[in-house]
Amino acid sequence: MDPNFKRLRYCRYADDFLIGIIGSKEEAREAMASVERFLTETLKLAISPEKSGIQAASKGVTFLGYRIAAYTSYGGGRRSNRKGPAARTWRITGRPTTGNISLRVQRKRITEFCKRNGYGDLAKKTGRAREQFLVTSDSATVLAYNSEFRGFANYYSFADDNKRALGVLELVVFRSLIKTLALRHRTTRARTMARLWKGTDYEVSSVVRGKLRTIKLWRLKHLTRTFWISPVIDDVTRGAWWVRNSNDLIERLNARRCEACGGTTGPFEMHHLRRVRELRSGSLIVWKRSGWRRKTIVLCPSYRATVSGREHSHMESRVHRKGARTVWREA
Repeated sequence: MDPNFKRLRYCRYADDFLIGIIGSKEEAREAMASVERFLTETLKLAISPEKSGIQAASKGVTFLGYRIAAYTSYGGGRRSNRKGPAARTWRITGRPTTGNISLRVQRKRITEFCKRNGYGDLAKKTGRAREQFLVTSDSATVLAYNSEFRGFANYYSFADDNKRALGVLELVVFRSLIKTLALRHRTTRARTMARLWKGTDYEVSSVVRGKLRTIKLWRLKHLTRTFWISPVIDDVTRGAWWVRNSNDLIERLNARRCEACGGTTGPFEMHHLRRVRELRSGSLIVWKRSGWRRKTIVLCPSYRATVSGREHSHMESRVHRKGARTVWREA
């Protein structure tokens, strides 16, 4: 309780920083003036007047997508047990505490995320089918939805109200996924939900190299609040990169033999015989659908690194002729 004791907290990410001071407003102004002088004279940088200022901790401030504010925890109704001799127990009302820092999720960020990914209407709690996934497999679609929603929820895993704030978003994401899969298979949403429900979670199954593999739909109940130990927080998850690939996930996992050299050691890659820019015409949906349906060939990385352009072209033409003969015989 020493009036001369001051405490300062400092947090920085890239060019954004936040300074918390236990003191008067005049002391906060002195600290801000000192920071501006250091940035201007030493680092030759300018502070944005629109994004900078002094704010009371009780009113809160926005920092890195979080709403940070101090609140008072009142002791009414909060009790703690105290044990004494002869196994006696007393219930003591807890005292109120002030200056508790709370991190909360911004409603604006949730709305922007939902609109940017095209999940649906957050206010009406309705989902929308996403046309870009109508030509992908169920496993790749669920993997993409998991990567997007899990990454957003993990970023706000520090928030005190993360599950309460993201509950409506989870509902809209789930309804969007169900509508997308139902439209792809030309069935109802009720039948799609019944097909994916496996007792405790929603799952999709696929056969990869003769073994049954399942992918669970990620939900908020799987979120665990942990401290972020990595300094990099904007990494694109592996699932998001997989679904961005122009080949289907299940086809790449089932590839077991190089069609050029006959090798079986792997790993294998799927390559197209026609370039995407040769197929691009019309809207984005038409272009993406044609890109997924074009003819592919399985190659191993060693052959792709050593083969020359002439040999590669000859191999492509040979596969084209082979594919044409196969189609003609089946017809």
